Amino acid sequence: MYRICLIDDKAYGIPQVIRAIPKGIEYEFFYYDRIADIEYTLDYDVVILDYYLDKDGKTALDIIDRLAAYPVIAFSSEDAMNDRILERGAVEKATKLKDTHDNPALAGAIGRILGTKKEG
Repeated sequence: MYRICLIDDKAYGIPQVIRAIPKGIEYEFFYYDRIADIEYTLDYDVVILDYYLDKDGKTALDIIDRLAAYPVIAFSSEDAMNDRILERGAVEKATKLKDTHDNPALAGAIGRILGTKKEG
C-alpha cells in the first residue's frame, strides 16, 4: 500500500491529488495543513508540497530538509516557487491549478515516482 502525503495550507488541491493517483493502486492519503501536525516518521512513498504554508507563517523551504528521505513533488500555484523547491531537493514539480480537479502534470509526476502510469 502506498502512502501519499499532501502538505498544503489550502485544501483546494486535495481533489487534484486524489484524481492524479493512478487507478488500481492501494494507497493511504495523508493531508497536513499545519507544519506542526506533520508525522515525519511515517514512510511516505511521495510527498506533495506547497510553497506557502501560511497557517504557520513559513514556506516549504523551512521544512524541505526534514523531508529529504521522501520523493517530493513541488506543488505551488506559482511556477517560480516550484523551481525554488526543486532547487532545494524536490524531484518533480507540478503547478497547482485553480478551478479544476484535473492536473495532468501532477498525475505524470506521481506516476513516474510510483513507477506507474495514470489511466484515462
